[in-house]
Amino acid sequence: MQDEAAASQVFTPEMIDTMAHIWTRSIITLIDVRFQNVASQYPLEQYKMPSSMFIYACGGEAQIQMNETTFGMERFGLVHGGKGSLLSISPKGENVKTFMVFYKAELPLFFKRHLQQLLEEVNPFVQQYGYTPSNPILLLDWFQQMMTGWNRGKAMDQLQAKSFLYQLIHGVYRDFESGEIRYLQPDPACSAKIYLDKHYMQPIMFQEIADMFGISGGQLTRLFKKKEGMSLQEYLIQRRIEAACHDLKHTEATIKEIATGSGFADEKNLFRMFKKYYKMTPSDYRKINALSMQVDGIDNDSHFLYYERELAGLVQSYREGESTMFGKVRSKEMILAATMSLMLLLSACASGTPSNNGGTVNSNPAQTQQTTQPEVSETNASEAVSQTRTISTVKGDVKVPNNPQRVVVDYLVGDVVALGVTPLGVARAARDGKEAVFANQITDSIKIAMEPEDVMTLEPDLIILAWGDENYEDLSKIAPTIYVPYGDMTTEERIHFIGDVLNKQEEAKAVLSAYAGKIEEAKLALQNAGLSDVTITMGEFSDKSNYIAGAKHAVGELVYNGLKMKAPSKVQTDIIDTDKYWGDISMEVLAAYIGDYLIAIGDTEVPTDNAVWKSLPAVQHNRIISVGTSLSWSTDIMTSSALIDHIVNQLLAMAR
Repeated sequence: MQDEAAASQVFTPEMIDTMAHIWTRSIITLIDVRFQNVASQYPLEQYKMPSSMFIYACGGEAQIQMNETTFGMERFGLVHGGKGSLLSISPKGENVKTFMVFYKAELPLFFKRHLQQLLEEVNPFVQQYGYTPSNPILLLDWFQQMMTGWNRGKAMDQLQAKSFLYQLIHGVYRDFESGEIRYLQPDPACSAKIYLDKHYMQPIMFQEIADMFGISGGQLTRLFKKKEGMSLQEYLIQRRIEAACHDLKHTEATIKEIATGSGFADEKNLFRMFKKYYKMTPSDYRKINALSMQVDGIDNDSHFLYYERELAGLVQSYREGESTMFGKVRSKEMILAATMSLMLLLSACASGTPSNNGGTVNSNPAQTQQTTQPEVSETNASEAVSQTRTISTVKGDVKVPNNPQRVVVDYLVGDVVALGVTPLGVARAARDGKEAVFANQITDSIKIAMEPEDVMTLEPDLIILAWGDENYEDLSKIAPTIYVPYGDMTTEERIHFIGDVLNKQEEAKAVLSAYAGKIEEAKLALQNAGLSDVTITMGEFSDKSNYIAGAKHAVGELVYNGLKMKAPSKVQTDIIDTDKYWGDISMEVLAAYIGDYLIAIGDTEVPTDNAVWKSLPAVQHNRIISVGTSLSWSTDIMTSSALIDHIVNQLLAMAR
């Protein structure tokens, strides 16, 4: 069965009927049939398909990439793509047998207008999909006979080969119709990397990449970080910096032109990234590399021999980046220090006045004209950079104030407060009044509805939106608006992200360190109390209905994923493993879902007079922990921290 990642490949019965109709009425020309043994040491890479193609791979595990989508194949895989698609096949074992069928489709004059209308709905000749056939051995036989007949070259044999093509199409659509096939699942992390490598110079919306695979932005982030060891944003910045470094070394473009060409919002953003990663400005980087690449020089005492290509013997490469000068080894650090000293000396000599610490002077007038326009001095550039920063979000790049003073927060108030920022305006937290764990920190904050008209009256310089994005476009016209897809982010990802938004990176690290320490202390306390192996059930219980929480619920995520407490087997298989937020369980079967301890979420009364309820061992032994709305409605780190204390203290008290 296909999962959500393959949702974009599912064909409805109406679509299948339309595609079959188009195939029936179109003129199909079989162009070629080929076979290739693709070896792991010689993979097929970026083959541009000259026509529409079917590719059948078998005999081993492989990674099949078509355009920017990478599929994982186990033993058999049928892939289809249109003309101009880029195909790559990388076997994971020794080799993979690969059949390729090239064909061309044309519309007959008689049905042309009708078919063109259908092609606007769905075009089967350019569709991209991959799946494991229901009868892979039968398809293997068809492809072998198709290739044999085609290679014989006789008209009758090639006619038979074409008949197998139609049998193949019929078999594929029958598989689609059954709905029981397994689609080749795209590898979102690999495909996202390919996409970023190709489009890094353009504005990137990570959610759009995630939408290609039918998954959330948070899922894509987690998959990418697991595979690449860094976040999507970190990889994108790295890719853009690499491009900027290349242009700084090898072109004479201005800093502004290089910033734009590398995908940065402006030269200020490029300047900030260079200061962060290289501890120098782009201009300094350019000057240092220009000197390090220079192979000729002037020596007043002697001249080196000229060997047609360059002056010989002045500087020779030694090991990894070290250099020898006049026969003595110098480390990279010493070379860099000497280079910087030389630059300062040349600058002072060229100006005829003592060097000014407030800026740098370029000794090359031509270069000065091109490169110093966006950053006359480091001090001025720093002041310009301090005004705004660019944050990449699922909604695109957003410029935010470097030190926001008037922040309005929709939902994750506790995260913002934990980072040392008191919001000007808060929404939704007001519903819990003084019961919210951060209530004392927001006594001066203005409680508003998150409607554009109300927000506008506060004249904010930053809006943090997390509950829903229906007002995002209107709010973003009032002030820079950051949308936090909190349900798709781990606590660590979310705090780091909000820390970047508020320019509170160090505070974010400290908050997360303290939070991680609290969780470890809690787990140790539970272990010492002999509670490591007990089972926990949480939910909202009443006479009418019982909603059992899974690991996606705020409390469930904390208990099951954070504290590593165990769920009863029925809760695990029916709710957690199926990725449900809640499970609606009737009172008659409730006992099968109840663990050693119960956590009653919300402010509703439990069904104390119900016979089934009273028969539960957890109820009989009074092992029920009540978690009110103030501790269960939010996922912010302050509320989660208070929730840990509440649950652990209650469990320890009951164990004693």
